[in-house]
Amino acid sequence: MVFIHREGDAAGTYLIPQVSHAWLAWQVAEHWGNRSFARPAPRAESLAAVLLHDGGWTDFDASPTLDGNGRPRTFDAMPVVDHLAIWRRSVLRCAQYNRYAGLLVAAHFGAMAERKLADLLDRDDTGGARTVQSFGAEMDRLERSWREELGTDARYQPYLEGPGRQVNSRLLDTCDRISVYLCASLPAPFEVWAQNAAGDTEVISFETVDDTTWRVQPWPLEGERLTLQCEGRRIQSTNFASEEDFQETMARAPTVRLVFTLLRSSAVG
Repeated sequence: MVFIHREGDAAGTYLIPQVSHAWLAWQVAEHWGNRSFARPAPRAESLAAVLLHDGGWTDFDASPTLDGNGRPRTFDAMPVVDHLAIWRRSVLRCAQYNRYAGLLVAAHFGAMAERKLADLLDRDDTGGARTVQSFGAEMDRLERSWREELGTDARYQPYLEGPGRQVNSRLLDTCDRISVYLCASLPAPFEVWAQNAAGDTEVISFETVDDTTWRVQPWPLEGERLTLQCEGRRIQSTNFASEEDFQETMARAPTVRLVFTLLRSSAVG
C-alpha cells in the first residue's frame, strides 16, 4: 500500500495499492482520445501497458512495511535497489502478456530512472546513482531487443518509432501522472502533458471543484464527464509502534471504494 489518500479526513486515511492506482490510470486511458487528442494504437497493447505497468508491486502491496518514522512506506521512500527490482519485475511481467506492452513499460521506467538519477546526484548519492544508471541501460537494452523482434510484424511497425510510438508512450506517462495526483487527493489544481491530434505536446489543466471532482481543460477524453474508481484500505492512524502493530491494523482495515469525477469545462454539475 503506497498512496495516502485524504489524510486527515474525518473518515480516516486510505492506503491505495500500486496495482489499484494502475487500474485507475487504465480507466482514464480506456476513454482517452477525441478529435483533439490522439487515440492509442494498437489499442489493446497500449491499454495493457497502462493497466500492467505496476504489476511488480503485488508482493509489496500484499505485505506493506513501515519507513524509519513508523509510517506506511511509500514508493519514494524505498531503498534504491528494492525500488528498481520492483520496476524490473513490472516490466518483465508485462512483457509476458505482450512484448509491445512490455516495451512501452520499459521505456516508461527508463525515463523515470533518469529523473531518479538526477535526484540522487543532487543528494550526492553516487552509489545509488550508479545503480540507477545500470538499470537505465538495462531498460534500454530490453526496449531495443523487443523493438528489433517486433520490427518485422506489420501490426507493430508503425508504432515502434516516430509519432505512432510517441502517442502510446505519452499516454502511459500522462495517465500514470493523472492517477498519482488523484490518489494523492491534493485539493489543488494540477497539470499534465499530453500529445494532441496534431502531434504537439499540450498542457492539460485540472481545476479542483471539490476533493473528488476536477474540471479538465482542454478535454482529452470521450464524452462530457468520466467517473473513476479505485480501492484502498481505511485506517485511523498513520503512525505505528511496530511492524506487527501495522500488520494487525491492516488485517482489520476495511477496503473502501474511492470515486473521482473528471468534468469537461463546459459540463454542468
